[in-house]
Amino acid sequence: MSYIIGIDGGGTKTEAIAYTLEGQQLCRALTGFSNVLMDKNEAIKNIITAIDECNLKIANSLENNNCLAIYLGIAGGESEEVNSFVTRALSDKYGVKVKVVNDAVIAIAALLKGEDGILTISGTGSISYGVSQGKIKTAGGWGHLLGDEGSGYFIAIEALKLMALDEDMDKKVSNLSKELLRAMRVDNRKDIINFVYNQTKREIAALVPVVVSLAQQGDSEAIEILKRGGRELAKTTLIVYESLDFKGHVAIGIKGSILTKVSMVREEFENTLKERIGEFTIVNEEVSPTLGSYYMALKELVNLTV
Repeated sequence: MSYIIGIDGGGTKTEAIAYTLEGQQLCRALTGFSNVLMDKNEAIKNIITAIDECNLKIANSLENNNCLAIYLGIAGGESEEVNSFVTRALSDKYGVKVKVVNDAVIAIAALLKGEDGILTISGTGSISYGVSQGKIKTAGGWGHLLGDEGSGYFIAIEALKLMALDEDMDKKVSNLSKELLRAMRVDNRKDIINFVYNQTKREIAALVPVVVSLAQQGDSEAIEILKRGGRELAKTTLIVYESLDFKGHVAIGIKGSILTKVSMVREEFENTLKERIGEFTIVNEEVSPTLGSYYMALKELVNLTV
């Protein structure tokens, strides 16, 4: 039984899944973070532990098994330093084909089954990533200080900026401001300074449900913030689309709670794309990014045998 191990690794966890050459899942292992930039020794230890667990499970259940490749999508995988370190460590230990790419690469391959297209992600942060005829293009993903437009953090900060502007202009406290103040557990609008500068990006983005709830109740300020988020995500997507010069129909995968669960953001995102792209299909499925590792590894293995 020949198999491929696909790995999806980030700053919190590492998921490894072994697939048969037909795409059947054989086993799964979950360990700690694999972001080499955080701690390279601990990261590689977690990766190796996940691989060993998969190999052991297969050895105990299948005879004549043979791992053909280990394909990893990890945070920072586009860095030459990270790539070389991980590739060398795993190649020396396992003696099989090893490939390291950025985790966004396998995410798009998983959603689009290894075919060309675009993936736009909007959770706490945001990024758009595309592949066309071997060419790769990313837009966004600069972090909350330089970008992340249309992300959860962006939406929350836009709402807080509006609150600050209302305070400067001595406007009456709006419904949006009242709900945000309640969620932040502060008494007045000037207190948001301490909140913003002492909370993490994730904690600030956690205010998004307040904006969504008010928008659903018809609050015009909240609705406009969400629509602006959708337009910003579409703009990032269009940068990728135009850079890669897609012809005809294009598949656009979406991931992250802002795009997949906030309907007003998604609707504005799609409506904006319709103004510039003739034919496209939105792909929204819950699949493990490791499946993208499988598709990409299989394609490379097939090319090697041709």
